[in-house]
Amino acid sequence: MAERTEELVAANRAKSRFLAAASHDLRQPMHALGLFVAQLNNIDITPEAKHLAGRIEAAVTALQGLLDALLDVSRLDAGVVTPNLTTIPVNNVLERIENTFAPDAMAREIRFRVARSSLAVLSDPILLERILINLVANALRYTEQGGILVGCRRHGNQVRVEVWDTGIGIAQEQQQAIFQEFYQVDNPERDRKKGLGLGLSISARLARLLGGRIDVRSIPGKGSVFSVQLPRSTETPTPEIGEADVSGTKKLDDALILIVDDDVLVRESIEGIISQWGCSVTSAATGEEALARIDGDMPTPNAIICDYRLPKGETGIEVIKQLRTRIGKDIPAALITGDTDPECLREAMAHGFMLLHKPLQPARLRMLIENLLA
Repeated sequence: MAERTEELVAANRAKSRFLAAASHDLRQPMHALGLFVAQLNNIDITPEAKHLAGRIEAAVTALQGLLDALLDVSRLDAGVVTPNLTTIPVNNVLERIENTFAPDAMAREIRFRVARSSLAVLSDPILLERILINLVANALRYTEQGGILVGCRRHGNQVRVEVWDTGIGIAQEQQQAIFQEFYQVDNPERDRKKGLGLGLSISARLARLLGGRIDVRSIPGKGSVFSVQLPRSTETPTPEIGEADVSGTKKLDDALILIVDDDVLVRESIEGIISQWGCSVTSAATGEEALARIDGDMPTPNAIICDYRLPKGETGIEVIKQLRTRIGKDIPAALITGDTDPECLREAMAHGFMLLHKPLQPARLRMLIENLLA
């Protein structure tokens, strides 16, 4: 048993190394591709080219979804996801779920209803919303006719948030297996439109982090009910913080952004998109090159965006600190990385830096820059 346990540990480490390396190598060009497509959409092109750009964008979005799911699994494996528990009205989360999925359901002629509630739970609003997004997306994916109902009910000192559907249903012997990674019901051909087989696994693990669990009841051919059980709260809800403005209304004109990244495609893609937003940009492949820019006649940048891993073992944290020392000012700075190793996140947090993972969607990149400039 000891030998078998050691073999399993070694196999898991090998899998983690493979996923980390493959994810990093895929994230770099995916990050650049997404930003190049965004630039293409911002210029005048023929209708045929516009259509082609839209299809490329759809393919990029699908690949980004897979990479983000793998990152979620990696972060959960490493134990770096820490819930921020607070009292939240369930209705606030349900309204966002309705706004997200109602248009798609209507387009597919599927009834979609969210039942209002006055209950509150002790939970993390972001993680709870992520769980429900996964559950509702799953219901919509496997429901071809009928409808979907999302609501909640009190169950003692717990609250059960439930997602009902009239989909294909799940056989009794499969109802535990569906929470395993990459397991899917009725998708032997791995049709991407039916998802990746990661949503339920991630949701179940997030629910446990929140002090709850996910249950399922289902009848093949009739439909399913997925329920998230969470601690009920009777305290006054904490006011929600509004989302950052990503509509592009804030002015970025005249801001000088310094980009440090050793991947030429990444540098060019970031330079191109933020130049379209009105920023001035200068870039460097290494910390040494960035310092040389500072020592030259370059004006002081308003913000720095630096890759986490740079050549010769240099890290973005070291580079940002060197640049700030040379300039003599704490320039706002953030890290981006294609590396899913949770140690990167831990180190960035320990030094007080925001770290975002590639590929970054244009709206999120803009939000990052606006936050740095603010």
